Amino acid sequence: MKLVALSSSPFESRVKVTLDSGQEHELYLESNLELDHKTDPWLYLLLPVCLRLGEDLEVKGSLSKEAIASFEKANDELLAGHSYMLPMKLIYNQDFAESAKPDNSRGVGSFFSGGLDSAYSAETEKEVDSLICVWGFDISISNPTHWNLTKDLVESYCSSLGKRPVTVKTNVRAVFNDVLEWGRDYHGSALAGVGSALSKHFKAVYIAAGYKRVETNWGHFPALAKAYSTPTIQVGESGPVRRIEKADALANNPRTPQIRVCYRNVKGLANCGTCKKCVRTRLEFDLINTPKRPLGLETRPKITELLTTKINRADYKFYLDAIKYARAKGSKNTIAPLLAVAYARLISKTQSLLAKLTKKKDPIQGNPRISNQKA
Repeated sequence: MKLVALSSSPFESRVKVTLDSGQEHELYLESNLELDHKTDPWLYLLLPVCLRLGEDLEVKGSLSKEAIASFEKANDELLAGHSYMLPMKLIYNQDFAESAKPDNSRGVGSFFSGGLDSAYSAETEKEVDSLICVWGFDISISNPTHWNLTKDLVESYCSSLGKRPVTVKTNVRAVFNDVLEWGRDYHGSALAGVGSALSKHFKAVYIAAGYKRVETNWGHFPALAKAYSTPTIQVGESGPVRRIEKADALANNPRTPQIRVCYRNVKGLANCGTCKKCVRTRLEFDLINTPKRPLGLETRPKITELLTTKINRADYKFYLDAIKYARAKGSKNTIAPLLAVAYARLISKTQSLLAKLTKKKDPIQGNPRISNQKA
């Protein structure tokens, strides 16, 4: 893959990438804050793509020595945990860009999708002064309606919490969505790339953790965040707490109704209430009987909804965590949902096994987590 930096404005960074196949793409980052125009951020944004395709990355643009060192460390971390990724090397000239001097007067940002994990981080990480929301990651760039709705919610949340809203738009996921699986391969590197692009304003950025995990076969883990950290900007993980505990911590928060856990936007609302993530979150908030609940998720799901929900291994863990936590707090209405999700998990595993037996499919193709994301 060849990467060529294009002319950019203060609030936009553009590059052209040419794959070994000859296919070309123009990639961009746009923000309401001025961006760093070294090519450093694009190293992080493209590393997992090159590893998945097995293509060297040849760069025509200014790079700092610190970013190159981070790239090499992250390369080792991703290869260690992703057996299907292929070794590659970085090719660049020796005309290094001058690295920014560490400046502790810069702020601290936290990536904010509007969901439960990022809301918990925003509420508990007191040093955070800005919330960074990216259009093109969780929400497809082909869905401006959902983005505008989310942006309004984020700005309202920031205003209430006293944080600065930072917005970023990028097409990198839309271009490479058929190459990488977002959660398993890509999201930590992509967020680190955005953080690097915003390094003029932040000395550190946090990525909200769904739950504590140290496995290296995921798209974000502590060792990878450490690899992407440089003297200019630190990348960290925030809030490795069980999801149900986060819901309980936000039970009385006046901003909880603004939480957006749904990516579908099928009804023009922040939360559709019927997708598997909405159904799971409805049960989580109901089990602990919280007075404040996200809009569209105010009621407990019916048993029939739980029985017909597709539940993967991670979903099942979240359900079991929630039910165990609720029982420890004295909730008595947990047996029926426990049996329902156990049955739904069994059916989902059976269907998955049958699908594998009848059709061999590349593991990167198809991402059930984001139903409206288009390549």
